Amino acid sequence: MKTKILSLFGAVALLLATAACGSDKASTGGSDELAVGTFPGTLFTYPLSVAEKKGFFRDEELNVKLINGKSGPEILSGMIGGSTQIIFGQTGVIVPAKAQGQGMKVIGPYSRGRVVIVATEASGISSLKELPGKKFAVPQRGDTNEQRTLEVLKEFDIDGSKINFIGTGAPQTTAAALANGQADASVLGLTTYESLLAQGIKLRILGDSAAGTMGERGKNDITGVFASTTKYFDENPATVGKFCRGMKTTIDWIADDANLDEATTLMAKWTGLPEKAARKVVESENKIWSMALDQKLWDANVGYFDAKLDPEYDDTVINDCQSLK
Repeated sequence: MKTKILSLFGAVALLLATAACGSDKASTGGSDELAVGTFPGTLFTYPLSVAEKKGFFRDEELNVKLINGKSGPEILSGMIGGSTQIIFGQTGVIVPAKAQGQGMKVIGPYSRGRVVIVATEASGISSLKELPGKKFAVPQRGDTNEQRTLEVLKEFDIDGSKINFIGTGAPQTTAAALANGQADASVLGLTTYESLLAQGIKLRILGDSAAGTMGERGKNDITGVFASTTKYFDENPATVGKFCRGMKTTIDWIADDANLDEATTLMAKWTGLPEKAARKVVESENKIWSMALDQKLWDANVGYFDAKLDPEYDDTVINDCQSLK
């Protein structure tokens, strides 16, 4: 497990070294222009689409441009290089960057959505203990999804080192790998899971964070954060505050059941899900976002990468960033 995690650590280090050459390109202080690096079409980045479509960023006099990426390290590299100022990311990418000495601030909204470990029915896998020796799709080797899976298996005394992890890229290509038999199993967020079901792909849930069948790792899961470099954060607190206020308005709007119909339409457009599947996702996940992150959760997620690292919670995690002026 350690070797595979370090492979991502090395990849992040290389990206940071390359991106640092362009790090002076960051936008000027006080700017109301903001480029945000993101994965398109996923549940955890859905609030960005809502904020854009509903005009919540415009209400804060903030012009946000979404820059789509294919992987966490690619999105991170864009921010370090200055082409974006805030990114969506997971702890499996953010924590290694900090460990390499990159100053980072983690801001809300933080998401804690449902995650499932699944196998295709065609694979014949019926339990977690049958995963060793099988092909398991993750976006990138050593990433958060691989770390998450290995930690869950470790809790159940299953040897994850015998799993054949394969990097399949973005959620859409991971879904394709499962659909065409390139992979037997994967760990998925709810939008990818529902997308596969909508395609008629039969899946068997082996572990479910919402059902408590992914152990402590499932209970402690942080499925997404937003982040900026410390330099940008310190030089542009008013702009960061505007972003956070726009996102706070957004997650409050999503959580309001009175907006279910419109939220479903926006979810379907963002993810490409059929309307019925999009509604199931919204009904299940519309309250997974928060502007504050508990220290125990952050510390646990840092520890999943490297238990020897100082989590630096007070210096890294910014709660209620919408108060920044």
